[in-house]
Amino acid sequence: MRSLILTLVATMTTIIAIESPARSQPINSSAPTIEISRPEKLEIPSGKKASVVRMFEDIAIAPSFSPKVITLRGISGGAVEMQKTSGRKSTETGDCIGFIDAAPDHKITLTKPFPYLKLQVKSSGDTVLLVRGPGGSWCSDDVSDRNPEISGDWLEGTYEVWVGSYEENTSFPYLLQLTETP
Repeated sequence: MRSLILTLVATMTTIIAIESPARSQPINSSAPTIEISRPEKLEIPSGKKASVVRMFEDIAIAPSFSPKVITLRGISGGAVEMQKTSGRKSTETGDCIGFIDAAPDHKITLTKPFPYLKLQVKSSGDTVLLVRGPGGSWCSDDVSDRNPEISGDWLEGTYEVWVGSYEENTSFPYLLQLTETP
């Protein structure tokens, strides 16, 4: 299912030019470096023009990152019940409902603890969020309209992030925004 959606998105990007600036270098020399990995290299046939929307990226960040909002992209949904992956029916941040893929959509590595960090999903569909990492699992649904978010203090380490859909095998393009601003 994901490969079909990725193929459709890749086809659509040849029509719509969307560029995402690389954030591998700090804007301010005193700001920490943000590392983003590119899971797959897209090959464009000879003589074809296309722009690329980077999706399902992994990232490593430290406090006081720049730019102030980091945006990752993907397609929500899946066939796995979120409760099976989270191991819980609910968490302090919300109920573990909806459906996700078997593999995480993103891995976010925090190189130092964060006194405050917010992960917020923006999508036109009804999305859900699961974050699993140091200290356990956290779920969220419908915090901001039909979109989830999780915020607070975060421990250093790697977090697996799933953006799912409320209904099984329903998919929506999403933006996952990370910010240190409440």
